Amino acid sequence: MKHLITAGCSFTSHERVNIHRSEDEFMDDLKEYWYYPHWIQHLKPEIKVYNMGSPGSGNLMIARSVLYKADKLIKSGVPGEDISVIIEWSNFHRKSYFISNGLLNKAPFIEHTNYATDFISEKTEPGEKGYWLTCAVPDMERSSLEQLNRKIYNFNQHYFKTIYNDEERFIEWLEYFHHVITFCELHKIKLKCFFMHNPFSAKYNFGMLPYVPREPEEIPSTLFVDRIVENTCDETEETIINRFPWAEYLYKQIDWEKYCWFFNEENIHKNGGVLEWTIRNHIPSSDEDFNPLYQEYEQYKSQTEIEKRLIEGDASTWGHTSSCNYKKFTEEVIFKWEMFN
Repeated sequence: MKHLITAGCSFTSHERVNIHRSEDEFMDDLKEYWYYPHWIQHLKPEIKVYNMGSPGSGNLMIARSVLYKADKLIKSGVPGEDISVIIEWSNFHRKSYFISNGLLNKAPFIEHTNYATDFISEKTEPGEKGYWLTCAVPDMERSSLEQLNRKIYNFNQHYFKTIYNDEERFIEWLEYFHHVITFCELHKIKLKCFFMHNPFSAKYNFGMLPYVPREPEEIPSTLFVDRIVENTCDETEETIINRFPWAEYLYKQIDWEKYCWFFNEENIHKNGGVLEWTIRNHIPSSDEDFNPLYQEYEQYKSQTEIEKRLIEGDASTWGHTSSCNYKKFTEEVIFKWEMFN
């Protein structure tokens, strides 16, 4: 492997590719925002890493960015055998609308940067040729889009309340996943995927990790000592297909074992992603040896302060895998994949 394309949502990059930074300038990120692409580039400098990740990206945007960058490398003369791809799939619920130049007066790029995806590099400035407006969750009621652009917000909410359904999004994701696999196989590109968290579970609210209810004072021990995650061990191929019957033929086209890494624990969890892995495998943290579980916890500077904020309800019980734990994930999981051997 000489070239590695990484792609995903905010579990892959804190900044937006080709908006806030170029594809290969991500190593300038602050150390607390180092995720798996940073650690791969740092620990294996002989590999050229291109980070196509952008916060809020849904799976269709992730697939598009991979196909775009891989095609550019192939056309530049790089043999497919020298290229590998790692995808961190987000969740299939996310939606993006393309804002063409003809719509920029209705949704100016500069006003919507926090919702923008524009991964192409052939432009003089971000949004020059249009951009993708990203809705990270189907229901945008608690987002600033409600105040920022009422017409777009109302349109999205109307779509969400009338015709939105999980199965359609699931079908679209599997179609794009199959496109990526076909392209990679055609060009002899190695491909491996993992997930933000369980992509199949009906227990997850729009793909968001369920919170195991506890009294406030019990939350720190639940998270840091007991390391409890939602039990999905009864989740079989049959239950997935029964939930999405029209998608059965698409689901069975994908060699999940070959192309995907899942975090599985007997009698505890099945089909997990990096978030479940992080909760179950995080580096123990103390005030003397501070290893925040999530990137968001960096601001609290001590384990005592994190636990205090959790009890008081000022901190969330889940967030983005922290830099120190992403280093562990990279070393203990990613580097064991065939593409690195």
